[in-house]
Amino acid sequence: MRAKNIFAAFIVVVAVVAVVLLIKNRTKVSQKPTPTPTPSIQQQIRNKFNGLMIPEDREAIELKDVSGGSGMGLATRSEILADLPSLPNGEAYQAWLENNGKTVLLGTFKLAKGGWILSYNSSAYPGYDKVIVAVGTKHILEGSF
Repeated sequence: MRAKNIFAAFIVVVAVVAVVLLIKNRTKVSQKPTPTPTPSIQQQIRNKFNGLMIPEDREAIELKDVSGGSGMGLATRSEILADLPSLPNGEAYQAWLENNGKTVLLGTFKLAKGGWILSYNSSAYPGYDKVIVAVGTKHILEGSF
């Protein structure tokens, strides 16, 4: 009988250890951190420009970096906001509008409110729906309405 009792005790110990390990594994799985969503370009620009609010009813596009850098921007039909690095003296970011290969220079960006900004009147340029931010002939950001 003694061997039978030892065997039964061994089975009980193995079962208890298995249950404890199973419960421990389940709590590890359920404690995985939830990934935080990456903020949109629009949200990042709002943060960069000290909480600047763009009305929901205003048409806005994201400007994506096409130069291989990490810049980003946002354009409405009246202003262009960009998060771009500083430039050496003598260089400037410029904004252009494009329509079927024709381009028009909007002007040079100013550093303000925590980033680069340029105001313009899109009604003066009907049909020009592509926004380009460039330094010289190098395109940095692009987007289309």
